[in-house]
Amino acid sequence: SERISPFWVGGYPPFSATISKQINKALSLEASVAAEQYHSLVWDKWHVYPTLNALWNVNDNHLLNLSFSSDSEYPSYWSIMSNVFYSSTYTEIHGNPDLKPCSYYNLSLMWQIKRRYTLMAFASLKPDYFVQLPYQTTDRMAVIMKETNFDYSNNFGLQASAIFSAGKWLNGNVFAAGTYKHDKNSHFFDLPFDRKKLSVILDGTASVKLCSTQDLRLILNPFFQSKAIQGVYDISPIFRMDAKLQWSSHDGKWGMRLNGSNIFNNRFDTRSVQGNQDYRMKINFNWASVTFAVIYKFGGYKEKNVKAVDSSRMGH
Repeated sequence: SERISPFWVGGYPPFSATISKQINKALSLEASVAAEQYHSLVWDKWHVYPTLNALWNVNDNHLLNLSFSSDSEYPSYWSIMSNVFYSSTYTEIHGNPDLKPCSYYNLSLMWQIKRRYTLMAFASLKPDYFVQLPYQTTDRMAVIMKETNFDYSNNFGLQASAIFSAGKWLNGNVFAAGTYKHDKNSHFFDLPFDRKKLSVILDGTASVKLCSTQDLRLILNPFFQSKAIQGVYDISPIFRMDAKLQWSSHDGKWGMRLNGSNIFNNRFDTRSVQGNQDYRMKINFNWASVTFAVIYKFGGYKEKNVKAVDSSRMGH
């Protein structure tokens, strides 16, 4: 399928091909390949993007999945303009006519055990990755915000998840991941960087039944990320907690929900102190909030009887 891009002004439009094969009841393969030519005033390139997905149901307790995907991501139209926008007295947003699309290649191997536990190893390679970064000039009081291409931004890691329960009182899931990130940019103003960082991510959901005679539950959803990087940015540890208290009547028609979002009012705290830079930014992506709702379900749902589909002509 053809994709529209501000970069493609000549050459050949994209094309793709896909093949899938069910080898037996336990093993299936699907592969595809896409090719695109990017043509602009400053560069002209071909890119090939293959994908592969192999699924092996070893038995009822074990499943293996090997996945490889690749594609491209385009910057916005305004990002490649040569204009300068002034968002404040000291902040300038610069366009970048030389900005290139980013390619990304993702590889993962997943092992699922008893449909409850999942282990995964993964790698994500992004040559020409682009993102907006700040740069403090040395000749005047100004911060330049500009989208720029990295040499690459690569991620490698391991992750594990599990579903748990303890009788009728407690159930939920947990998730843990360890990542190694490597960001390199050889031409970021006069401040080239080559940075590496190990980070940990913890996430999960716990649903606790608070009453034996009523459907009253407390649902907690915590999230934690240790120190991380993005280009010249250092990102401080992040902790977020969402909570929900919900009640449902025995007949399922009435319900009440008390929701708390980001209840500790945590935020992203980023700082750039590379070289002669000293830039800090605090971001509240979502203020702490509380909402209350009363729910009543009118009527009921009754499944309609439908005729079975005749699949004999399909060989079944």
